[in-house]
Amino acid sequence: MKFIKLLSSLIILAAVSVFVAANFLFIKIDLGETGVRTQQYAVFGAKGVVPEDFGPGWHRNLPLLDTWKIFDSTVQTTEFTTEQERQATRKIYSFLSSTSQRYLDASSTGSTGQVELKSKDGYTVRLDITVKYRVSPNEVHKLYQELGSEARYKGIVRDQVQKTIRDIFGTMLTEQFYDPEVRRTKTVEAKKDLKGELADSSIDLIDILIRDIAFDPSYERKILDKKLADQDVELNKSRALAEDKKGETNRIAAETEAKVRVIEQELIAKKLTMKADTDKEIAQLNADARLTAAKLKADADLYKAEFEAKGTLLEKEATAEGERLKATALNTPGGENLVAFEIVEQLNLGEITVSTQSNDFLDVASVLEKVGANAE
Repeated sequence: MKFIKLLSSLIILAAVSVFVAANFLFIKIDLGETGVRTQQYAVFGAKGVVPEDFGPGWHRNLPLLDTWKIFDSTVQTTEFTTEQERQATRKIYSFLSSTSQRYLDASSTGSTGQVELKSKDGYTVRLDITVKYRVSPNEVHKLYQELGSEARYKGIVRDQVQKTIRDIFGTMLTEQFYDPEVRRTKTVEAKKDLKGELADSSIDLIDILIRDIAFDPSYERKILDKKLADQDVELNKSRALAEDKKGETNRIAAETEAKVRVIEQELIAKKLTMKADTDKEIAQLNADARLTAAKLKADADLYKAEFEAKGTLLEKEATAEGERLKATALNTPGGENLVAFEIVEQLNLGEITVSTQSNDFLDVASVLEKVGANAE
């Protein structure tokens, strides 16, 4: 039983010792941080800053021998802006996560007013700028040796940014600040120069952003008056162009109307030509029809005349034959009786007085002989 109690005491003592050793003999570096260790004495190595960057994890921290300086290795932000803009940014980030709060705290320590400079033509221009940077990887110990503190290297960033911006953007005319292409070219130039300057101090420039530009109120009024004057000029040009276009429109309208009239006259002439051609074709058809009808009528008349002539000929021939046959018949004994009969039949006598003494009507032969008939 005593052994178990002793073992338990030893385990507890060992755990406490480990805990104490971990807190007093080691240091923990979190993510996003880089440590720099300085040896106070030449024990277990040379005295001074250890030429090495220590990343996240547990590292040696011997009392009285080691001292540590922890640097934020994440991307830092320095804003050159107005206090109103800074307060608005703080209000936005106050609703976000702890990481964003960390960004807010880091950016606020490096904030300053807008970068103010004189343009080439003497006007004051204020630039709202955001700069992104960090300590160069594997060079944190160098920065510590040269500058000694994190606040000092951020101050170097602020000073160098203002100097570079004034040197490069100060060569621009005030009116050129309105040109986005010129601003972009100057920003690229400033970034290149600033990156080289900060690299000598073990600072890595990520980017530089020109967010806003403010001018002197007098210059802004001058620009406004100029823009209004330019607009008046453009308006007058537009009006003159409109008048020119109006004359051009009238000319085009007149030409179009003339072309329409020509087309209408051509259509009328074409219609008349087509009508004349149609009338000619109709007249030709009518003439052809009349000619055909006349030919047909002539053929019919000829056919009729031929048949009429044949009929007349036949009639004449029949009459002649009848006369011949009649003459032949008259030459016969019965012919004399027929002639006498026709003579008697054709007599149209009224009341006559015949002497019965001279004529004996009972003597038939005598009567027939008197009228030329033959009783035989």
